Amino acid sequence: MDLLMVLNISTGISVILGIFVFSGIKKTYDNKGTYTNKLLSLWFTMWAFHHIPLMLASYYGVWLLPVDKTFALAGGLILFLFGAIILPTGMIEFRSLSRSTGQDISELITTGIYRWSRNPQFVGWFLMLFGISLAGRSGFAFMLTGVFVIVIYLYTILLAEPYLESLYGEDYRLFKKRTARWIGIPKKNNENISG
Repeated sequence: MDLLMVLNISTGISVILGIFVFSGIKKTYDNKGTYTNKLLSLWFTMWAFHHIPLMLASYYGVWLLPVDKTFALAGGLILFLFGAIILPTGMIEFRSLSRSTGQDISELITTGIYRWSRNPQFVGWFLMLFGISLAGRSGFAFMLTGVFVIVIYLYTILLAEPYLESLYGEDYRLFKKRTARWIGIPKKNNENISG
């Protein structure tokens, strides 16, 4: 089977799974619930069908871009390493896998890296994917990285933030005022927030 066909089929499966995943997330959030094991499994499977073609496209240089190979490898490795540090740092701050995966919503986390970013796991994840795409100089991989950015942006704006605000109320609103959505210097705020 042709590599491009495999990439397209895998990407198509990711899109189909995404319809189910994000409708399930919306229902969960509307009910102020938590992720079920089934929903989490679908979430991880959806992203696997997105990331595997991204990595294959990068490895094989699908839609090769005219970027200096040394620059691309060095820059891609640096971005990937930064992402590989940021992503687990966000997960570790939750101090629990069930909190990190949205199955425990008992506490709003605003400490550690969450003082600098409301979504460090997504920032790290993006840097890793961008680094892989750059290292492979693959236009197809960059396209899939762009899709990732759009999906995560829409998920964050349309689903996650309203859900978190409904759960944590004023604490989350203060957190939003003080902390950048993606990454930035924390704003000074005299009001205390829990976490």
